Amino acid sequence: MKWRVYFFVLLMASNFCFAQDSPYADADRIGLAVPGAKGITTADVAAYVNKYCKTDVEKVRAIYAWVISHISYSKDSIQYFATDEDRDKLVTTAMRRRKGTCENFAAILNDICKKAGLHSYAIEGYTRQVDGIDNASHAWDAIMINNEWYLFDPTWDAVQSNFSLPINTAYFMIRPADFIRNHIPFDPMMQFLEHPLTFKEFNNGSAAKGREYFSYKDSINKYEQDDPYHQYMGAYNRIEKNGPANELVETKLSQLRLQLEIIYQDKDSVLYNTAVADYNNAVKSFNDFATYRNNRFKPAKTNDEVRTIFDNIKNYCAHALSLLIEVRSSAATLTIDPGNLEDAIKKLSAKANEQANFYKTYTSVQQVN
Repeated sequence: MKWRVYFFVLLMASNFCFAQDSPYADADRIGLAVPGAKGITTADVAAYVNKYCKTDVEKVRAIYAWVISHISYSKDSIQYFATDEDRDKLVTTAMRRRKGTCENFAAILNDICKKAGLHSYAIEGYTRQVDGIDNASHAWDAIMINNEWYLFDPTWDAVQSNFSLPINTAYFMIRPADFIRNHIPFDPMMQFLEHPLTFKEFNNGSAAKGREYFSYKDSINKYEQDDPYHQYMGAYNRIEKNGPANELVETKLSQLRLQLEIIYQDKDSVLYNTAVADYNNAVKSFNDFATYRNNRFKPAKTNDEVRTIFDNIKNYCAHALSLLIEVRSSAATLTIDPGNLEDAIKKLSAKANEQANFYKTYTSVQQVN
């Protein structure tokens, strides 16, 4: 019994020394001292940290300390798949409830870091734990500090945190080569390694020699310049190439296919609606000529003015048909059928040609007379 008491005293003393000697002690205190526990926003946390922290390391540590000490882990917050439109909810819901799952932790840390002017990503993947590969996906963060990428898992540290000083963090600011031992992102680009592991190598716990070189820096630069379509397609291709996949990876690929499907359908809708607008403009121009003819060509227009009317009809119809060709070649699973609109455009174009020929004949006769 005496030995146990003595050991406990030593343990408490060592923790006290850690609190005093930790290079993050001041940043931890700043993170825990952020005022406004109720109704506080990620922007408020970022502003407070920027006010009292000077270096990027201090900012990240203070933000990290705030997140793992103010958000509790709760499985009742599980959201199996969040589209881009839902990403903000991962932050706002957890900030309001003060609890969430790994997705919420990663989203909040990422959001505060970005608002503090830091370069960061929330990352999805899966992990290896004591009993093997976890059967659920996981989320964590990557943050650039002094032009180098480091990895962070606020969820795992929050689970172990006692919400007071000293803050014990085992997954704070870990180098990519070490983090990959128990965390693998779905997108190999997010390993931040020049020789990334395949899913099979990670699952087996052994890396093959002579792995292919990968310039993750160039890939990230391109990713940040790409539009959403090319970002999703790039991620999809990288993930598929990094196979063979397990069920978690297949689920991620399915999610990316859904995101691409949304983009395809949105693009198709824009193309189709633009074609409809072109058709309506062509109809208006055609009706302008019909009115002119019904009024016995009064008040008189010059031939150039009338020719412009028919040129407008021709151009609107041609542009509309070119857009509908794109709609027909869409990669979307659920496609728009442009058939009726195509028929209407072709009929209008034929009528416009008839009227143009009529007007040409009419003006020729008038000139003879």
